[in-house]
Amino acid sequence: MRVPGWLLGSASLAVASVGIELRLRSAEPPRLATLAVWLVVLYSGALLAAVDIAVRRLPTPVVAAAALLVFAILAAEAALAADGRRLITAAAAGAALGGGYLLLALVAGSGMGLGDVRLAALLGAALGTLGWDAVLLGAVLPYLLAAPAALIRLVGRVEGSMAFGPYLVTGALAALLLAPS
Repeated sequence: MRVPGWLLGSASLAVASVGIELRLRSAEPPRLATLAVWLVVLYSGALLAAVDIAVRRLPTPVVAAAALLVFAILAAEAALAADGRRLITAAAAGAALGGGYLLLALVAGSGMGLGDVRLAALLGAALGTLGWDAVLLGAVLPYLLAAPAALIRLVGRVEGSMAFGPYLVTGALAALLLAPS
């Protein structure tokens, strides 16, 4: 019996959602806003990864909508708690990761596109909710995850671009799991 792709994808997202909730439940103090941010990242990231694999593009409207949701959640949390430190840290982390990827995109022959830059900024903001250790992990892990595929493409002399969005999203989710709480 063959399992339909939509069912497998839906089940995977459900399991990942529960995993994120269990990981963030142990955070001190528990923050509902952080859970909401990471669920936005999970679901928009799954869509963006699928689109990037299919057409080698990361649609700006999807990234922009996810970023708007993330910052709205964090702004609401800051207003309700009368403490904007997490919002500022998330914005700084998003700017740092997005700025780093912008520099990479400007380097001739890097293969990095502006969709990757926008996605990195979004993921940097989400990682900023966890702290700078998570941001550093989220910056490094996509390259470690993409290295085997890049090596295979290099050895096999495969032409064309490689979709990096899935590695960005997977690296950020892995950083969520691996970063100290």
